[in-house]
Amino acid sequence: MNQSEWPKESMLEWIKERYEGKIVADSRSEAGNWLEYTLDKIEKGTAQISLTVKKEMTNPYGNIHGGMMSLLIDEVVGLAVVSMNADIHYTSLSLNVEFLYAIKQGDSLKAISQVVRQGKKIVFVECHVYDMSYVLLAKASSHLIATGMKIKD
Repeated sequence: MNQSEWPKESMLEWIKERYEGKIVADSRSEAGNWLEYTLDKIEKGTAQISLTVKKEMTNPYGNIHGGMMSLLIDEVVGLAVVSMNADIHYTSLSLNVEFLYAIKQGDSLKAISQVVRQGKKIVFVECHVYDMSYVLLAKASSHLIATGMKIKD
């Protein structure tokens, strides 16, 4: 999708109509598309995704790789920021992840992000990742900074 095809209504409403309750496979994030997550819910300032851990996401022990956990966290954090309908784009300044428990291939998880504060240039977001029994697998915080970069067509 190029910039001339971007929605005229709010980005949040466009995302809700297009993706909520569905597997996301055609977003502007190729890495996110590869995850094959389901956008469970998105509201202003918050997003929730779920996915099943694929073999390609695992470390030698058969558990989700830390880099893959970070990728899915970064993806849901980005969704929460986009849901704020800002007129500018943001990029990650920091992503701090605490890995608490492992999850193995074939198991499902959910990640929930929440914008804590949106300033003039910096957005602060928190994220929690759970297994389907609500065991906290990882928690993270991220700062994103306003940028003048244009999204690639």
